[in-house]
Amino acid sequence: PQLYQLLPYHSTNINHKTHQKLKNSTIQNLFKNRTNSKMSSESEDRLSDLPDSILHHILSFLNIKHAFQSSILSTRWKNLPNNLPSLKLTSQHFESMKSFNKSVSQILSHRSDSTVVHTLEFTCPQDLVEPHILKRIVKFAVTHHVKRLQISITCDIQQFRGCLFFSQTLTSLQLWVHECIQHWSMLFPNSLNLPSLTSLSLAGFYFGVGDGDDGCAEPFSGFNKLNTLTILSCRVVKARCLCISSTTLANLIMSGYYLINDCQFKLHLCAPSLCNFAFTGTPNQKLRVSHGCSLQHLYIDATDISLNSSVVNSHTLVEEDSEALLSWLQELANIKSLTVSSNTLQVLSFVPDLFKVKFTSLCNLESLKVEMKPLTCELELKLGIAAFRKEGENTEFNLKQGPFIPDGVVDFLLQNSPSAKVNIIPING
Repeated sequence: PQLYQLLPYHSTNINHKTHQKLKNSTIQNLFKNRTNSKMSSESEDRLSDLPDSILHHILSFLNIKHAFQSSILSTRWKNLPNNLPSLKLTSQHFESMKSFNKSVSQILSHRSDSTVVHTLEFTCPQDLVEPHILKRIVKFAVTHHVKRLQISITCDIQQFRGCLFFSQTLTSLQLWVHECIQHWSMLFPNSLNLPSLTSLSLAGFYFGVGDGDDGCAEPFSGFNKLNTLTILSCRVVKARCLCISSTTLANLIMSGYYLINDCQFKLHLCAPSLCNFAFTGTPNQKLRVSHGCSLQHLYIDATDISLNSSVVNSHTLVEEDSEALLSWLQELANIKSLTVSSNTLQVLSFVPDLFKVKFTSLCNLESLKVEMKPLTCELELKLGIAAFRKEGENTEFNLKQGPFIPDGVVDFLLQNSPSAKVNIIPING
């Protein structure tokens, strides 16, 4: 029906002349109202009327380049980017390192000193970061009392500025160093003063021995509030032991590929509050846990094994790693939850006479989860060679392709806790 036919005053007892007059008047008023509404919406900028906190939240979804381009929209937006509580400086959003460095300098120069910066992210993983830019980032973070700092870079300096490790406000610190030349090393300082730090994530660092440390690297004992620690691809130099000592640490995540014996070290956990421990890589470190550790949940994904050149022509190629893995389970005897990958079970199966080992651990185990994962190329090759040499050249090569659980290994782990719940997680699970 026509619009005017839907009006409540349309009636057959109204004469045609009055009917037409009402119809024309109604349509004119409707058009007038729509026009006024359109003009009103064009003159009213509801977005700009929002509080700064909401506009800052909206800008946080943009990359830093686009966020600062919003300053040209109007006078209301002119200074909004300069007062962002979170800064995410990422080189991937720029055409070249030159333009990125220039933009970083401009952003930091125009930053208001009166505005608190809660989070600062500086990411440049592919190209070399110029030392003066990194120096400025660190100085900015300290002087502006940043609480959450994330730095992910490739650089050729040997250490960060000392002031970074004497911040009173940092609660979360992520330092990831990507090495493009093997001999470069970023030393993690032994002297630290970060009293508010609760979360620390490190990648690409070397831990050294301090004065009077008796040959043991102990870089984390000074953190009095540390709750979560992540260590990725780090090394120990001039020491054979890495001691993770903390009375408050609850969560520990480690990932490392120590494929040569010279890179291996002892791992000492002295963390009475530790509850969760996750490890990915080559679990070939000799593990020692101090009494009182309350670890409840353990995750291990053995994705590779070390290469010992002295036994490369023997079936003992993987025995050292498999025995080290077994010692972890014996050392962490009181855990309640164990999650392992199928690859981990394959490495464990190479322990000599595994089923004859007197295994007294995992008596309190309540849950065992097995993540089915395909063999990595490196692990498949090394396990295949080891299986071939162990069984003899005339024995049929029987390392199964794809993810699988070696016979009897799950039962071996559950022998002291037969009522534990077992959950097999498929690849796409």
